[in-house]
Amino acid sequence: FPVLFPNAIIAYNRLSEENFINVGCLRLFRAARLIKLLRQGYTIRILLWTFVQSFKALPYVCLLIAMLFFIYAIIGMQVFGNIIMDPRSAITRHNNFRNFGQGVMLLFRCATGEAWQSIMLSCIKGRPCDPNALKDAEDGKECGSDIAYAYFVSFIFFCSFLMLNLFVAVIMDNFDYLTRDSSILGAHHLDEYIRIWAEYDPNA
Repeated sequence: FPVLFPNAIIAYNRLSEENFINVGCLRLFRAARLIKLLRQGYTIRILLWTFVQSFKALPYVCLLIAMLFFIYAIIGMQVFGNIIMDPRSAITRHNNFRNFGQGVMLLFRCATGEAWQSIMLSCIKGRPCDPNALKDAEDGKECGSDIAYAYFVSFIFFCSFLMLNLFVAVIMDNFDYLTRDSSILGAHHLDEYIRIWAEYDPNA
């Protein structure tokens, strides 16, 4: 032991000099001391447990959102997939409905609210077609459709109002369940009381 201990110190100093181990990173573990606050704060524990319990229902909400994106991406490919990609418009080589992946990415951008109005106006009736997308494209043929108004407005409505509120509703429902006072009697307790009373006194 007297021989190994000095050798260990020398090896540690060499590794530190070579920046093999960044000692400063180890100081980040001091942030773990915040976990001790969970033992002292009842409200913090309730909030943390609410998020943990919400994870059970959130995958179903995410699946519903994925279905929404899938349906709208397929519709966008069929209706707006042949619009020409113009750098001066919102439909470019990075934002288009040319394939499923690009359609999902474009819808994700619209869901964030980033210039979705410009994308909608770039998909309305009167937009020129991409000759590379249509083999039998005619000169002067127009792509796009006025369905773009209903398409994008309904998508923003579902994403911004329904889906976001659905996330909040799941969390609030779990918070209400965890903070509910079990000592308060409700209507379901009365039905249980009648059922048990009838077992012991059928003539009551």
